[in-house]
Amino acid sequence: MESKMINLIERAISSFLFRVVGQKRLESAILLISRLGYIDLLTLAYKNMGILKYENSLVSGEHFVITKVLKKYIKNEKPIFFDVGANIGDYAKELQQEFPNATIYAFEPNANTFEKTQNNLANLDIYCFNLGMGNQDEKKKIYSYGSDKYSQHASLYKDVMLDLHKAQTLVEIEIEVTTIDSFCEDKSIEFIDFLKIDTEGNELEVLKGAIKLISENRVGIIQFEFNEMNIVSRVFLRDFYKILDKYNIYRLDSNKLIPLLEYNSTNEIFKFQNLLAVNNKYY
Repeated sequence: MESKMINLIERAISSFLFRVVGQKRLESAILLISRLGYIDLLTLAYKNMGILKYENSLVSGEHFVITKVLKKYIKNEKPIFFDVGANIGDYAKELQQEFPNATIYAFEPNANTFEKTQNNLANLDIYCFNLGMGNQDEKKKIYSYGSDKYSQHASLYKDVMLDLHKAQTLVEIEIEVTTIDSFCEDKSIEFIDFLKIDTEGNELEVLKGAIKLISENRVGIIQFEFNEMNIVSRVFLRDFYKILDKYNIYRLDSNKLIPLLEYNSTNEIFKFQNLLAVNNKYY
């Protein structure tokens, strides 16, 4: 597996450099870069693969998904969108700007952050819910920075905050958790055109809570994160392939989709990346 990863990274580096300098100068360029020891070739390779591109929605590819991919695939005149882990609502706002006729549901479990969500989306036709999504109806604790009541970072996993976000102190916030299946049944929602999930390592549990809809081909396109937090939650990319076996899976880049398609263990890279699952029945 290690040798496969090295080969994958080497190909990514070569591809990037070939585009920049051309074939004839490729060898000298690699030699020059190797002499400049402060350049991180591994990070360069990751970014060329659509990984570690988190600076903003343009870099991460989220803007590309909303303005290009969804525009291409979604033909429903009044689509239904779910933003699970809406944070302060910026993603939901961009969805509404591009799809003014869409019905958008934004879910944010952290009550403190939810105040900002509501304020940010106050004048828009977006339904906001102070709810978390998981695999069953229950009350749970979410962890956030003890030093910042309105922090945009929070997780159901304490170690995500301590180890990855380097929180010195934590505050526990009790939240209400439901499932997408239950919510849709209650609201008589038959089909979700686009489901976006950003739940700090809890993405798989959210999908488990939508298993009825997924198994019945009632979710069109799903965007979710895969990163270091999945080490804490002990979730592999393979787990997503199992539950999304009716979907084609892509990694987002700034202005393109990188096909991952069939499962390959070399893609088990626990670094920030957005993945897109497209239901192969419809698209």
